[in-house]
Amino acid sequence: MLKKFLLFSFFFIFSYANYAFAHTHIASSSPQNSEVLKEELKDITLTFEGKIEQSSSFTLHNAGGETISVDNITVADNVLTGTLSRPLENGEYLINWSIIGADGHVIEGEVPFTVDVAETETQENTKLETEDTEGTDAEIIMDTEKDSESAQQVSPVDNSNEENSSPSYLVPSLIGVLILIVVGSFLFIAKRKSRS
Repeated sequence: MLKKFLLFSFFFIFSYANYAFAHTHIASSSPQNSEVLKEELKDITLTFEGKIEQSSSFTLHNAGGETISVDNITVADNVLTGTLSRPLENGEYLINWSIIGADGHVIEGEVPFTVDVAETETQENTKLETEDTEGTDAEIIMDTEKDSESAQQVSPVDNSNEENSSPSYLVPSLIGVLILIVVGSFLFIAKRKSRS
């Protein structure tokens, strides 16, 4: 009876460990989790720890929940990519991804990020030309705005909010340890009974 119990316990532990650790988790992304982008975003790239199926995909949403069009979403081994057809406006965005890992399980997640791109020179020139028709006061205002903008320094991207790319193995590990303790207790009790 004890041998059957031990055999069953070990079978259960190994099968559970394979199930718990087989899931494919996201390894990195561009843009990164909670990143503030200071430059125009052209491509979205999601890299996973293992191979993903061709039916894997993602969607992009703005802060209002509207879906933003992403072109050419492709899967290559463990990388999911898509191209933006037009520049994103400043604001908050959310990538919702859904993949099928090599083990056949559907896994979903999200990557939030923010776009905060400074106005380009061409946009400033367009504003200046429009305001030129209103008189010289507009030119003085624009020159002052340009001087104050050039005096500001662009702060580097804060990487402290980078996505934690390592998956959590804490729960499966704790369950495995608890099972080992239970099996050890049964063995100890069985040995004491056989000696007495």
